[in-house]
Formats: sequence, C-alpha cells, structure tokens
Amino acid sequence: MAAINPEDLARALVDLQEWASEVPLEESEDDLSLRLKEHLGSDAKGWPVVSRALEGYQRPNFQVAIDAFLDGEGREADLIGLPETHGYRMGLAELIKGGNARWGERGEIGPVEYEPVDIAERRIMCVSAGLWMVSDGNKRFVLMLRRSDEGPRSAALHVEIMAKDRSAAETVLAEVERLMHERNPYKGRALVLSSSPWGGIGVQVQRLPAVTREQIVFADGVLERIERHTKTFSEHAEQLREAGRHMKRGLLLHGPPGTGKTLTVMYLSALMPDRTTLLLTGAALGAVARACEMARELAPAMLVMEDVDLVAEDRTQGRPTTILFELLNQLDGLNEDVDVIFVLTTNRPEIVEPALASRPGRIDLAIKMPLPDERGRARLLALYGQGLQLDLKDEARFIAATADCTPAFIREALRRAALLALERGEQNRITDAVLREGIDELRDSADELAGRLLGDAPGSG
Repeated sequence: MAAINPEDLARALVDLQEWASEVPLEESEDDLSLRLKEHLGSDAKGWPVVSRALEGYQRPNFQVAIDAFLDGEGREADLIGLPETHGYRMGLAELIKGGNARWGERGEIGPVEYEPVDIAERRIMCVSAGLWMVSDGNKRFVLMLRRSDEGPRSAALHVEIMAKDRSAAETVLAEVERLMHERNPYKGRALVLSSSPWGGIGVQVQRLPAVTREQIVFADGVLERIERHTKTFSEHAEQLREAGRHMKRGLLLHGPPGTGKTLTVMYLSALMPDRTTLLLTGAALGAVARACEMARELAPAMLVMEDVDLVAEDRTQGRPTTILFELLNQLDGLNEDVDVIFVLTTNRPEIVEPALASRPGRIDLAIKMPLPDERGRARLLALYGQGLQLDLKDEARFIAATADCTPAFIREALRRAALLALERGEQNRITDAVLREGIDELRDSADELAGRLLGDAPGSG
C-alpha cells in the first residue's frame, strides 16, 4: 500500500472543509421543534427571545413565581423536558430551528427534571430544566428554564422567553420578576451565605435558636440602645421617611470572645421575625456585594458580618483588601430608603479600619460588649443553672471567683460542674465544692487555652 503524502492529505481536508461550508444542509424537523412550531406557528423562527440570568439559589424563588404566574386566569401551559447533549442545553433560538444538525445535536423531548429544595419546614419541588408552552387567551409564548452544567458555577440558571414581539416577552419577564420579589420564600428567614472564588453564591436556610431578652445579660442601658437602633427604628419607619431620615444603619458589636456578640445577633433575629437575616462569616465575607444585593431584594433585612476585622483591617497597618473597599462602597451606596441593618462584629476593634465608623451613615452605633458586673454574674448563675439543683451555701464566693469572666466562661464552668456531679452520683446537684472545682478545672494549665477563648481574664479568681 502506497504511503499517503502528508501535503496531499492536508490539501484534501481543506477542500472537504470548503465543500462542507458551501453545501447547504437539508433541514429536518425533530419532535421538539415541531411542538414549538405547532404551539407558536410556522413563522416563529424569527421571533425575539428575552433572557435573564439567575443565581442557582434563586431556583425555588423562580419556581414559586412561575407557579403563581401560570395560576393566572385564562392561562394554560404544557411543561416538557429539555434535551441535553454532552452537558449542554440549547437555547430557544436553537431549539426552534431544530437543533444543530451538522454536529448531531437535536431537540428531542426528554423527561421533566425536578429537584426538591427545603426552606425551613417548606419543601418546594423545583423544575431543574424545562420548557413551558403557554397560552394566555389568544397570545402564545414559550418560557424556558435551563441550567449551566459546565465549570464551577454549575448552579447558574437562565430564563428565556420567546414571544411574537419583544414588548410581549418583556412584559412576561417583568411579571415573573415581580412575583419572584413578592413571593420570595427566603423572606423572613435566617440565611447563611457561602461563596466561591469563581463568583457563585450559595444559600443555606438556618434555624437560629430562639434567644429571649432574659438570656441577654448586659449592664443597664446597653441592650436598650441596641433595640432602639434596630427594632424601634423600624417601628417608626414611615414617620422617619416622611421626615427625610434614611433607613440604612450600621451597628458594630465589639469585645472579647464570649461576651455575647453572636448571642445578640440571634436575639435580634428573634426580636424581628419578619426581617430576613443574612449571615456572612469566614470566606463568605468576600461575597459582600452579592449579599447586599440580596438584602435589597429581601428587605427589610439584617446583614451580619462576623469577625469583620478579617477583611476590614486598618489601611495604615497593612495592605487593604478589595473587600474592604467594596464594603465601604456598599455602606455608602445602598439605597437609603431600603430598610437594611448592617451588623458587624469583631474581637479586635483596635485594628478595624477607622473609615467604617468615622463617616456618618456607615456605622452609626458602636457597642462594646461589657463583662458582667456582680449583679450580672448573679443573673448568669440563675440563667445557666436552669435545670440544675443549685445547692450553694456561699453564692457570693462564686460571684467573686468569676470577676472579669465572660458569660461564656460562666456557662462552661456550670456545664463542667454538672458533669462532675454526675460522675460522683449526685445527679444534677451542684454544691459549692463542685462548682469551684468546675471553675478550677477550666482554669487549669492544661485547659488554659479554653479558658482564654471563653473569656477568663489572666489572674482573675
């Protein structure tokens, strides 16, 4: 067999490519394109398509909206599945043409895919990818939801609407968007946000403990100031807006670990149950721009950034991060009429960028989480002693032994005392000796780190 000349082979491939580009493909219809043309009419190939991208977390929001939209009087819809080829789903413009026959991608009708999304006690069965053929009186249009399954942002969604004219498609999209805002199932929930370096954002609904006012032990006036800046402020929103006062406000909670910053956030969430709480911590702090966008959508909202010093360090002490500038821009640029509370927490207020608090409209109230005084420590003993049999002869000794200690330290000392009592067969009876031993064990050199983290001041006791 004679060897093939590489130059002849290359020339033949070029000729084949030129021939393929010049020879028109014979159009053939597939099941899906036939269904589309039957629904829309034979001239639908030239109809415009209006599209919008959605974040993956908005899937249940879209599902609730499309269900409500299709419940409208006189509307009927057939839902069919979307074809998938090598992880790729065609758009409406491609589907109406019958797919890309040259590469063997054809619009064959597939099953409708669903995935459940749990939002607290509510389960929403969401269409993963599907196409709605809608009839609204004498109007016909098609609405499609597809997802991008390529790369790290696999949760990205795309909504496309095809109608006879662009204004009709835009009207449908506007109505769906209105319903997404009006019926958003995330409203009034506590949401933990996560982010990825590729720009996506994740949302997890969190059931926060129902912290009551009695569980917050501060010096007189501290909690009242926090409540006034958050709940009371919102109760007078109408009058404040009429007086030209803006609703956006910032609160900085600072102090040593264990003084009640996180507990205060939980209390505020329970105090304002109709307000959406968005929690940013750790790596998710980088998603501040998207979190602020969500806060606008879900207002009234409370956006909590824990350990904000991780991304908002004083610019004179180190290299400023882009997240710091984004945070400052968001604090400045958020629509003043939107009822959003920013709550920032830190254990190290001395290194936080001064510009956060030095400009009005950013941080309007900074609260130092105080260590409990004698009266406070007595209240904490009663609070954390609930469920235990406190058989103390010298309560004053406990009050003195926990001077300069945080509420978290006192709670842990009582927990350890309860365990010691159980080990000795005394059930839940806490005596002076057992409680003292629990405190000493927590302060023992082998447990020094735990004591420090829980707020045991060096040399106290």
